[in-house]
Amino acid sequence: MTRLGPMTHTALTCSLLAGSALAAPGAHADDPSWNGRYAITFHTDQKTGTSMAAGQPETPYTASYQFTTDCSSGTCEAKSVDGPAPKDNVAPTVSLQWTGTQWEKARDWRWDCLMPDRTIIYDPAHTVTTYVPQPDGSLTGSIATTIDAGACKGTVIIPVTARPA
Repeated sequence: MTRLGPMTHTALTCSLLAGSALAAPGAHADDPSWNGRYAITFHTDQKTGTSMAAGQPETPYTASYQFTTDCSSGTCEAKSVDGPAPKDNVAPTVSLQWTGTQWEKARDWRWDCLMPDRTIIYDPAHTVTTYVPQPDGSLTGSIATTIDAGACKGTVIIPVTARPA
């Protein structure tokens, strides 16, 4: 397994992370569903933003997650029920809400900011993860994080894709 940088771990847990968002093939407003196993790729090599973390080089990472959708409450929610264990600073379960056009998850958490001396400090952050269903059954989106203070203050946006596995 490739050694992952703080951004990749952040993306992974935010996205499913703790906040993450994915959708199912053909999900649409009148029948959204995100069920089954998906390979989620965090394109950390394409991240952008104003934070110093956005400029730290990383390698893309793909992980497998199992999702189920429940619309019984009147609001559709997709949950990851199986996947890699998240980092300590991220919630262990991920659930996303269907907005009518995409799956979305917003959350506040502590960004693990990698300093030049390789130490890590934790900065307050807000992340919104979105996944939009595509005609081919995949989903595309982003993990958009605003780091509110500290050495990594600024934005980091990581493109993500989910493909049925």
